[in-house]
Amino acid sequence: MADSLVLTGVKDVKKHTGTEMLLTRPKRGGDTHQLKEWWKTGVNKCYVSCTVFNVTTAAGTVKLALDTNKGTNIRIDHDGSFNFAFYGINEVRRAALFTESYELIEHYVFPSISGGKIMTVTPAVGGSRPAGSGRGATTTTIGTVTITGNTSPSDGDTETYTVSKTGDASPSYVLTSSEAADVISGLDVTFNGSGPRTLTATATDAAASDNPATGTLAINAAVLFTARVANADLSFAVTVADTGNGNKYQIDGVEQDSISATAGETIHFDLSDASLSGHPFAIYTDSNKTTTVTVGIETDETGNDLLFTPPIAGTFSYQCTQHANMGGTITINSD
Repeated sequence: MADSLVLTGVKDVKKHTGTEMLLTRPKRGGDTHQLKEWWKTGVNKCYVSCTVFNVTTAAGTVKLALDTNKGTNIRIDHDGSFNFAFYGINEVRRAALFTESYELIEHYVFPSISGGKIMTVTPAVGGSRPAGSGRGATTTTIGTVTITGNTSPSDGDTETYTVSKTGDASPSYVLTSSEAADVISGLDVTFNGSGPRTLTATATDAAASDNPATGTLAINAAVLFTARVANADLSFAVTVADTGNGNKYQIDGVEQDSISATAGETIHFDLSDASLSGHPFAIYTDSNKTTTVTVGIETDETGNDLLFTPPIAGTFSYQCTQHANMGGTITINSD
């Protein structure tokens, strides 16, 4: 048996051809249900207004939720085994399939967000379709497995990745890393060490003809900022003092001292001294502060450390952003 309908707005059902999909109303009244945002992880979730259908066959019942509004128009086809197709999608961004107790089975990202085809996303840990429902009478496939997320984390970072597939199977996913020291919990990866590695998602569904299927994502983890500070080629402590010439920057205690380095070397400026209060430190193309240098500049969240790794030879100037003629010259030689 199969069913099809067209939903207009949040409650108007038209062209309904069967009885499997039944529009439900909240017990508290109104037309839409308030559901937690199922596409987000963590405890701090907001609520979204949804139209909810109970979808019932001999195998059991699931709930199909769509984040609708007054402008919504969408055709929904059900194949009789809790698999859905969506057409003519307008003013609806997402949908989700839940068990009767609202445990997420899978969710769908529509073109207004995905920018192309409908994406089906299955959580690593979630609910299942009612036993015996299968995935329809035809052979199912997992299809192409894709991992998305941050490809340039830092050593020590924990990142959450998303795994999706193109087929109609409902696989479980196991995420692994080619770097054995990385710690993985579900789809969360804590990177241990810098450098390249590959994340692999293995999708498993015994009923799928292409079981198992895998997808990969190339990662290049950066060295921690603190480690880059510790391993800088040159390091200078910056202070501010007035020795009779007005406030001037002192480089390791030497007033307006000149600095020399080679292109590609990293220079660390320690800006933690309290005397720098009111004298923000920056690097410019010249002492007149014509242009602030941004290429090769890194700072930490506290602002206590600045790294300058000039990619080319040239002459630069370290200066106070608020006051003139406080700094000195940085000469970068070719390597």
